[in-house]
Amino acid sequence: MSDSETWAFVAWWPHSRRGEVFARALGGRLYCIYNFPTKGALYAPLRYFLQAVRTLRVLFAERPSVVYAQNPPFVCGLVVYLYHRVTAARFVLDHHSAAFAQVWDWAAPVQRFVARRAVTNIVTNQHWAEVVASWGAHALVMGDPFLELPTGEPFPLAETAAFHVAVVSTFSPDEPLEAVVGAAARLPDVHFYITGDGSRYPRSFFEKLPPNVICTGFLPDARYFGLLRAADAVMVLTTRNHTLQLGGCEAVSLCRPLITSDWPFLREFFPRGTVHVANTADNICAGVEKMRREHHRLRQEMSAFRQIARRRWEEQVECLRVLLAEGSVS
Repeated sequence: MSDSETWAFVAWWPHSRRGEVFARALGGRLYCIYNFPTKGALYAPLRYFLQAVRTLRVLFAERPSVVYAQNPPFVCGLVVYLYHRVTAARFVLDHHSAAFAQVWDWAAPVQRFVARRAVTNIVTNQHWAEVVASWGAHALVMGDPFLELPTGEPFPLAETAAFHVAVVSTFSPDEPLEAVVGAAARLPDVHFYITGDGSRYPRSFFEKLPPNVICTGFLPDARYFGLLRAADAVMVLTTRNHTLQLGGCEAVSLCRPLITSDWPFLREFFPRGTVHVANTADNICAGVEKMRREHHRLRQEMSAFRQIARRRWEEQVECLRVLLAEGSVS
């Protein structure tokens, strides 16, 4: 971007790892704007109204020339579009895979309207790029910058374990955690550390955990990065196709070998230093055993892959620079 470019990054979430790394990589400040965590459709209109007011206050106070907005929710992009209409500032949308879920089908006309007016729409893979293109909007595939991450605090690991796996989780419905626990039960000398806030998860899940599975709860960044650095491998799984694993991106940034789900997109995105597994206890167990056998090689592969991925990111950023310089979708 040019020296005169000023960026604001807006995400309507309590925290946004992808927004954070984009802000660091492109130069700008991330604004995570989120009012009261109560979930449910009844609260959404009020929450979105309050977040819209806060967003407009921030944007008109800071007057950025370029705004990055995350989708979902689509209302965030709509509010940024209103700022664009008043100030002529350019904006880009970053669509997560959840933005294309059926739950947002009712808002498709609005999403398409806003997407067509963005300089470009950032997506994580070609599949979603083709969807956005079918809307008559411009799409740009951008992965992750794989930046250096903080050292973090030392994380105490179980001394009795021969191998340690950090399972990056948010306890989302697309995470096969039951299968992870099933695999762990067959690998008593491997300790699994499941991150994330599990307070809304069924109590029965926690009551039957084997002793080598530790649920850490939601970790502050310092402890979270300490865990990822201390673990021998990072595991991030999803039952949903075409989904980028930000925990997998963090594994690459830290040069930690990765175990992830065996989807074509994830094979393409994480081609080296990675063991791809089907989301079953049998396959996860076999994947962990393979990771242990080939750990040294996979760790070396991941370090080399990070360098390649960094060069690819720079090429993608250059494409974004060109689009912004033109000021309109080509």
